[in-house]
Amino acid sequence: MNRTSLRISSIVALTAATVAVAAPMATAAEGQHALQAHHAQQTQQVENAQDPIDLVAAVDEVGFEERLLALPSNPTPQQVVEAMYPGNAEAQEAALPLLDGSNQAFASADPENVVLYGWWDTTKRVASCIGAVGAFVAGNALLISKAAKYGGVVKGAKLIAQAGNREERLKLAIAIFGNVTGITGMVKGCGG
Repeated sequence: MNRTSLRISSIVALTAATVAVAAPMATAAEGQHALQAHHAQQTQQVENAQDPIDLVAAVDEVGFEERLLALPSNPTPQQVVEAMYPGNAEAQEAALPLLDGSNQAFASADPENVVLYGWWDTTKRVASCIGAVGAFVAGNALLISKAAKYGGVVKGAKLIAQAGNREERLKLAIAIFGNVTGITGMVKGCGG
């Protein structure tokens, strides 16, 4: 081998080593840039988004038990939502998918357009539980009076929803309402 071939071989080897070292750095830099762009897009979505409704705080507790008592014993999700949020069409529209089981309000075909709020899962669970408990006690004065001993339907539902697991939720529901028919279905509506 002559000197020219050695030089060419050295240059090729050095170039290959440089590309092998630099390529991952370029890929990492591109990945970091994409991540920064994604965070900027999410920040912009949050800034442009309307304030979401806090479905738990929006429940009109004044007269809630009376409105539930006026419902039939097997109310529709629409009737329960109307009792939870009388006169608040926006909250009714947001809560109805929680109670009718469709959960369409939380489905999205495009995950890029989903804006996540840290408290939203808790709000969904508690609002669903308030609706499930409301539907469970609707039209039954005895069950409504038992809930009143724990501070009312809303407070009882919040307690049940915040219990650690399904077994604890069931025990708490039985402590509040007694072992009555349908209590396991109501607990299922409270997240398990």
